[in-house]
Amino acid sequence: MRGVKSLIQKSAPGKLSRSGKFACYRARTSANRPTGPKLRGITKLLTKKLYSSATPPSTGSWRGGAWQGEGGGLRRGKAVDAQVSRLAKASEATRKRSKMLKLTKLTFNALAYHGLVPIDAQRVVIDRAHGIGTAIDVVCMRGAHELVLVELKTGFGGDRTQSAGACMQKPLVKAKDSHINRHFAQLAVTMHLFNREAGTLTKLLAKGVDKVSGCVLYVDGDVSEKFELPAWWERRGEKIVERIC
Repeated sequence: MRGVKSLIQKSAPGKLSRSGKFACYRARTSANRPTGPKLRGITKLLTKKLYSSATPPSTGSWRGGAWQGEGGGLRRGKAVDAQVSRLAKASEATRKRSKMLKLTKLTFNALAYHGLVPIDAQRVVIDRAHGIGTAIDVVCMRGAHELVLVELKTGFGGDRTQSAGACMQKPLVKAKDSHINRHFAQLAVTMHLFNREAGTLTKLLAKGVDKVSGCVLYVDGDVSEKFELPAWWERRGEKIVERIC
C-alpha cells in the first residue's frame, strides 16, 4: 500500500466546495482550488430518472438513546459519516486510540472483518462533460493488489433486497427496485467515473494495484452486511450516467 494512499488523495479531479451553507462538487486545480462550474450530485438525478415511484420497504434502524426525536436519524447519519471520513484518512494507530460513536466503531470492525483496510474517504470523482460529481464514501485496499470502493450505508434496517413491487426505469428495467439495487446503481456510477481516470489507474498499476472493485456495506445496530457489486451492474455504469444526465 506504500504510496497508494497519497496517490488516491492527490489524484482526485474534483473537490467539495462550500459557499456559506451550501456545498457542491467542482473540478479542482493542481493547487487544490475549485475551478469551473458547479457539478450536480447524482442522488437526485438517480431518484428522478432511474428509480420507480414506489418506496422500497424498510424496518427502520437502530438509533440509540442519543438520537431520538425528529431528525434523529439524520443527525446520527451526519455524525457517523463525518467521523468515519476523518478516521478513514488517519493511521490505524490513530483509529485505535480514538473514541468512536457506536456505528463508527461497527463500521471499522466490519471493514476489518472483510479484510478491507481504509486509506481514504469522501474521495471525489467527476464527469465534467456531463456536469456531475459524487464522492466515494471509503476507499480501501484488499490485499496488496486490489482497490475497493465502498458505498457505506447506515440506517437501512431489515431486508435490503426486498422489492418495492416495481422495476427501475431504462436501462435497468430488469432490475427490481430495492434498497440494494438503488445503492448498486449509485456505486456503478461512482465506479464508472473513477475508472475513467486513466492517469490514476496507470499510476496505480505501477504500484502493483491491478484490480478495482466495489461493494455496498450496511452497518446498523449490531449487524453489518456486505454486498459485492455484481459485474452486471458494473457494466451498466456508463449507460446509467447517460440516462440520468
